[in-house]
Amino acid sequence: MQKSDYIYMIIDNIMVYNITLPTDFEGHKINEHLSKYDEKHLNIVAGFNKNFLEHFLIISKGKNPADLDEILKKMEKISLMIGPTGNLHYLSSNQIQYILTKLGSIKLNEIKEANISKLADEQLEKEFGPSYSTSAALENQLSSAAFYLSNLGYSYQEIEDKFREVRQDPSMLDNIFTLPPKEIYNMPPELQQESSSISGSQNNISSHEVPAIDSQEMQNVIAHHIESIEHDITGERAQKVEEILQLIKAHVKDKMTDYYERVFKQIHPDRLNRAYKWLKDTKRKSKRMDLYLDWFFCSTLLSKIELKVEHWQVSSSAGHGSAGVYTAGINFGRYDQIIKDFSDGKLTKVIHLARRILQNPTKKAIQKLGQDLIAETGFDEHLYFTD
Repeated sequence: MQKSDYIYMIIDNIMVYNITLPTDFEGHKINEHLSKYDEKHLNIVAGFNKNFLEHFLIISKGKNPADLDEILKKMEKISLMIGPTGNLHYLSSNQIQYILTKLGSIKLNEIKEANISKLADEQLEKEFGPSYSTSAALENQLSSAAFYLSNLGYSYQEIEDKFREVRQDPSMLDNIFTLPPKEIYNMPPELQQESSSISGSQNNISSHEVPAIDSQEMQNVIAHHIESIEHDITGERAQKVEEILQLIKAHVKDKMTDYYERVFKQIHPDRLNRAYKWLKDTKRKSKRMDLYLDWFFCSTLLSKIELKVEHWQVSSSAGHGSAGVYTAGINFGRYDQIIKDFSDGKLTKVIHLARRILQNPTKKAIQKLGQDLIAETGFDEHLYFTD
């Protein structure tokens, strides 16, 4: 990815994690600050969870990128250990914060799982005393494992069955984190029954087939979504949108339907320019162009559906509601760079699900698609919906 893409992802993560920027980085100053770093460093920072990203913002204030090269290498090494696929995935937020405060006293070649685990235990002893029980530690790890397995596609009952085995034999805990993922992008249960009336079950869908919005009912639903997001765009933004949209229309020609155009007008100029670059590099008669048009169309509509959302980090074993609840739409556009690498068949599945969800936008269906796309990033973040 380009340097600007990494900066976009980091700033987006700052908003998602609800991180309050230091006054030195408010406004466009954060862009200027991040621009000083090269792609190698930005790639590391883009993968940080909330604890690591907040720590980076604090320690990088007033520092030159060269001064942080060693620290970032240390943080990257630890972040891989405490991520969803790392052996120290179960560490709590307090433990991670404690470890980060010790970065200056530990050498890069000393950063090994055993040493980091000792630091984590040291934090527990400080917080709970030396009598911190083994059973409490196990439950802390299972709390993290529950979200991990859920993200892999395992049902609540399947997770409980695995946990029952681990509680009887704690040595089996590591086996949980070697379980293969369930197939993602399956049709959510609440949409499966309705799916048969249009295009059958997900398993019967051709890998290159995108169901058309051909029924009057579906057209009415899409029209309603479009009307709900449309608002007047004026000033410099309107001018930029119009300029980019004309370039897109000149390239895609008759593929730019009225529905597409109305939705594309609501896309931020930066993202619209990304859409243009992708389309410009794609042959007009190729299937890929249809898929890109559909992705920007559906993802924009989905992003405008506001729901109550809770956000916290899995590896931190954070308690329910500890990160707060907010009402917002999920910015599916942040996964543009992820879906760009999808095969036609995989992207077709995502678009099919997005269209079905738009017809019946339940919280569970949106949650599943959001979690599936998040899983593709490998980043340590998960979104959950509340009532």
